[in-house]
Amino acid sequence: MKRIALVLLSSFVFLLILSILPLPIPPYLDFQVIYHADMGLLRGIPIYDHAGQVNMIAALAHVSPEQVYILPFPYPPWYALVTLPLALLPITIAARLWFGLNLLMLFASVRLLTDGWEPRKRLASFPVAFFFWPILGSMFVGQYNFPVLLGAALFAYSLQNQKVGLAAVAAALLTFKPHLGILVLLIGLVYLLFRRDEFSRRALFYILGAGVFLFLIGFLADHAWPLNYLHSLLAFQRDSSVSSCGLCASLPVALISIFGGQSNFVLASLIGLAILIILLLWLGLSRRIVFRDASIAIAMAILVTLLSSPYLLNYDFILLILPFFLLAGRAHTLFEWSVMIFAYLLPFIALDIWYRQGNFVLLISTFILLLLLFRNIRLLDGASKAAYNPLATE
Repeated sequence: MKRIALVLLSSFVFLLILSILPLPIPPYLDFQVIYHADMGLLRGIPIYDHAGQVNMIAALAHVSPEQVYILPFPYPPWYALVTLPLALLPITIAARLWFGLNLLMLFASVRLLTDGWEPRKRLASFPVAFFFWPILGSMFVGQYNFPVLLGAALFAYSLQNQKVGLAAVAAALLTFKPHLGILVLLIGLVYLLFRRDEFSRRALFYILGAGVFLFLIGFLADHAWPLNYLHSLLAFQRDSSVSSCGLCASLPVALISIFGGQSNFVLASLIGLAILIILLLWLGLSRRIVFRDASIAIAMAILVTLLSSPYLLNYDFILLILPFFLLAGRAHTLFEWSVMIFAYLLPFIALDIWYRQGNFVLLISTFILLLLLFRNIRLLDGASKAAYNPLATE
């Protein structure tokens, strides 16, 4: 308990200092989406009432509603409820506080992913994670991916160490951005179903309880949130910048561009579904050991998500940190380390040269890690078969 209290106190002091320091964190980039949704919620405007939010911002800025451009809120209602206190602060302070919270979630994720490592390697892992290009960009604009990263790291840790309560918390965090976390959650549930032991039964019960809790508190943010959330997502997708997905860094959109097609969200979704089915069949039919190791299962789910999801921005690739650290913890050869270092540095080089046009390198890094992880799985599978081969010589 003393250790937990010390961590909480240290985190509070850290956030307090960050909120006071005049850090050059821009408040009117991605962060303003959640901030304005929370502002509206404090004023009695449901989070999926897009017109109400536009009118509120217009009134605050002393402009006409036609001059206000904001996207419909695309996140589950509990994301707004959890971040509601931020709207009690001026936006510049709130943006710095959000930066600090994201930094804490990143460091907590790294700590979980490096559990059992040597102290020096563990200490070096923090700057390695922070300076990964997608994480630097996400921190700067105030993106919303860090709860999902923490959820994935916590899910892998809790399943490996049989922590029932932490598994439920991790499952809840994975729902904060469903298009990133849902496959990770589903793969984790499949892993628990395959275990068929007391821990898996208790974990499934707690996760179900967490899901019911989130569903119910969602009505505090919007009295008809399941239906209005769906309408908000559809309105979000109809926006020209989203439907054309011109800034997307996803494989489906890249394939459409390669073959000279016009980027289209519906077509990209169909291609993404096909990629998802192919990858899951390849993994499920060829390497069932995936579902005997929680960390491998979670890492594989992340890689499949990043290769199949139709709507991905370069910030979403912060999730690559999990398979990076999983592989780093198991790497033993110069070849493995060389390939991982190349995959880590590639985004820095390409994005510095081509800017957003270099987003495709993130897919290359993802595919490299997928091949490395599959190689690791194949070696584990071979060792497992040899260990249980009754004809093997001693």
